[in-house]
Amino acid sequence: MVSPVPGWKQRYSGFSLLELVVAIFIISLLAAFAFKKLEALAEDVERVSFEGVRNNIQAQITLKVAYWYAEQKVISPAELAQTNPMDLIQHKPANYAGELSFEHLSAAASEHWYFLSDKRWLVYKAKRLEQLNNEFDQVEIIPFQLKSRLNHPHQKRGVALEAKLKPLYTFYWKADDTD
Repeated sequence: MVSPVPGWKQRYSGFSLLELVVAIFIISLLAAFAFKKLEALAEDVERVSFEGVRNNIQAQITLKVAYWYAEQKVISPAELAQTNPMDLIQHKPANYAGELSFEHLSAAASEHWYFLSDKRWLVYKAKRLEQLNNEFDQVEIIPFQLKSRLNHPHQKRGVALEAKLKPLYTFYWKADDTD
């Protein structure tokens, strides 16, 4: 083939190796930032889902206590603390996976609620732990137990005024600091 301008060399079309390396570097840098943002978003979704389910469980327990109060049903706070809160509610969350023992919890799926039959705790097993601060030894486990208040607080049995799903250890997601 003859060069269109005499004395000029013909240039080959396509990318040089340097251009290709720079393009791959830029794409991988953008992918790394996107992945980090996606992971942060996934953790936020897990936190919001956890809080929504916990609040839903609490609302249903509050309705149950109101029903007991209307009927003047006598309860024992000690017995209530040993009860599976899921047995008190009508609509169980989709991610409630049932009862198991503490020793089997490590093999159980994350992002689910479980009732530990040996400890008598309702627990949430978290998957993403980067922003979760938890005082419990197993940081992915957030344990809860029912605590109640009676109309006559110094008696062992009575009519419940309230029942709360209380965490047994202090925990928070770092994203909670900004609220």
